[in-house]
Amino acid sequence: MINIREATNADLNALREIGCETYREHFSAIWSPAGMQGFLNQDFSPSALGKSLESPASHWWLVASDDSGRVVGFSKVNWSTPAPLTGEMGVELQKIYFLKSDAGRGYGKQLLRFICDRAIEHGERLLWLDVLKTNANARRFYESFGLREVGEIPFKTDTAEIGMVVMACELSR
Repeated sequence: MINIREATNADLNALREIGCETYREHFSAIWSPAGMQGFLNQDFSPSALGKSLESPASHWWLVASDDSGRVVGFSKVNWSTPAPLTGEMGVELQKIYFLKSDAGRGYGKQLLRFICDRAIEHGERLLWLDVLKTNANARRFYESFGLREVGEIPFKTDTAEIGMVVMACELSR
């Protein structure tokens, strides 16, 4: 089991640490070391995180293991955001990451169900995200929740042009 709680400005350092660690674990292969550091410095900088944590358009959650209380993952959603390709308004699941050591324990399913419930409470009718074309495991995970491919959008790092798959599903009680 996990404990999911809203992240606040007091969690900025914990969010920065878990964000950088999980992103490195999962995506080091698609960046040069300098490119990875540049991305992390931009996306997880204290100023970028602080602005995002204070924005009513975004919402962050930290996930801790019930047994140890240690932060093992996090997510970020953006409310009422137009989906690429369709322009349909919905909640964007921008980030959902777990430490590799805590993968496969069902935490992702628990967090995604939690996010869907919060989105419905927030009045959202669509959940959408983009995922690396090459990330077959994540795509299967999202498909198991009813998300379907909408199309592809470009994405590149400093070393690779990979592309993203946009996935979406209708939300219902």
